[in-house]
Amino acid sequence: MHVERLTIEAGDDAFSLELDPRMTVIAGVGPLEREGLVNELVGALGSGRSGVHLDIATDAGSRYRIMHPTDGPARVVDLQRSRDVTDAFRDDRGEVNVLAQAGIPVAEARRVMRLTAHDLTTRTQREQRILALARIDQTRLWDVAEKVREREATLAEIAAEAGSEPEDSMMLAEIEQRHAALEQAQAQAERVRHVSFVVGAGAALAVLPLTLVVGLVATVPAVAVAMAMTVHSLRWWRRVERARAAEEEALREVGANSYLSFSINRVNGLLSDDQQRRRMMQAAEYHRAALAEWHVLAGEVSVEWAVEHRGAVMEAAAHLRDTVGVRNPMALTMTAREEATAELAHTLLQRLRDLRTLGAGAESFPLLLDEPLVGTDPQIKADLLALLARAAGRQQVVFLTDDAEIADWAREEAAAGRLRLIQPAGDAAQRSGAHVAA
Repeated sequence: MHVERLTIEAGDDAFSLELDPRMTVIAGVGPLEREGLVNELVGALGSGRSGVHLDIATDAGSRYRIMHPTDGPARVVDLQRSRDVTDAFRDDRGEVNVLAQAGIPVAEARRVMRLTAHDLTTRTQREQRILALARIDQTRLWDVAEKVREREATLAEIAAEAGSEPEDSMMLAEIEQRHAALEQAQAQAERVRHVSFVVGAGAALAVLPLTLVVGLVATVPAVAVAMAMTVHSLRWWRRVERARAAEEEALREVGANSYLSFSINRVNGLLSDDQQRRRMMQAAEYHRAALAEWHVLAGEVSVEWAVEHRGAVMEAAAHLRDTVGVRNPMALTMTAREEATAELAHTLLQRLRDLRTLGAGAESFPLLLDEPLVGTDPQIKADLLALLARAAGRQQVVFLTDDAEIADWAREEAAAGRLRLIQPAGDAAQRSGAHVAA
C-alpha cells in the first residue's frame, strides 16, 4: 500500500501533499512539524481526527479515499468504482480504521512505520547477532556449523551404544583437564616453595651479620627479599587451592568424593568396555575442538541459534555484499566507512522488509523516515540516500528532514524524475505553512 495524497483542513484553510509512490522528500520541516506529519499520516489510517483525509492505493491496485470530515462521520470511497465502501473498513467499535482491518494496532503501526536516528542506531539482540554472523565468510561459517552438528551426533550415537550420555564423556574429559591443571600447579608451587625457602632463609640469615657490620639500614634489602619470596609462595599456594576447588567441583558433578574414587570407578568401567569408552572420549574431544573453532568464528552465538536463523543470516549477508561501497562483508577486511555504511544499511533494509508484509495478506506499508541520518558522516549519508532511492522502487518511502544537504540531493533526484521533493516556497511560504512540490 502507498499514500497518494494527504489533505489537512484547518478552519477555512486546507493544504494537500501529493506523495510519490516511490520516494518523497519533505524538506525544511523541523521536529514539531515532522512529529505532526507522522501522526497525521498514521492516524488517518486509524480512526483519525476530523479534517484529515488520505488517498491510498493498495498493492493489488485498488484506490480508496479515507475521509474524516469535520461535520459528519468518517467514510471510505472506492475511487475506481465511485462507491462508498465504509462498512468494509469498520473495526470492532464501528469506527473507520484501515489499520484494524490490516490487523495492526495504531501504536504498533506508528512504531514500525516511523524510523528515527535513534531507531537506526539501536538494534535488538537478534539483529546484532544476525549482523555479526552475516559479516563472517558464509561458506566457512556453515561448514563449521555442520561439523559441530555432525560431531555432536556422532558423540550421541557412541554414548548411546555405551549406555551413557554425551555429557558423561564431556564431564570425564573436564575432570581429567582439571586434575592435570591441579597437578601442574602443585608441581610449580613445590618448585617455588623450595626456591622461596632457600632464598628467604639466606636473606634472613644475612640480616644479623649485616646489622652488626654495616648497620640496621643495610638489612632493609634482605628483609624485602625475604618478604617478597614469602608473598610469591603464598600466591602459588592460592593458585593450587583454586585448582583443587575446580577439580572438586567437577568431581561433585559425577558424584565422586575424590579423584582416587573417580579413578577406581573409571577403571572398573574400562575393564568392562575399554574400547567403547575410548571411542566416546575421542568423539568428545573432536566435538570440543569443533565447538572451539565455532566460538572463534561466532563468539557466544550458539550453533543451534545460528542454524535456526540461517535464512535471515544469509539474506543479511547477501544485502551486505550488495550494499553501496561494501565490496567484502568480512569484518576483518571492511574499512571503517564500509562497516558503518553496512550496519546502517542493514537496519534500513530490515525495516523496509518488515513493512513489506506488515498487513494482513502481506500488504505493504510506507516507511516514514524522521531525520534518521542526523550526525551521519556526509559520505556515508550519500551512500545511504542512494540505497534508499533504489529500495523505494519497490516500496514507498517518505523522508521528513530539515537537513540542507539532503534537500540539495533530493532536488537533483527530483529533477531527474526519481522522486518528489516537497519544500517551503520561500520564507513567506514557510511562515504561512504553504508547500510546493518540485
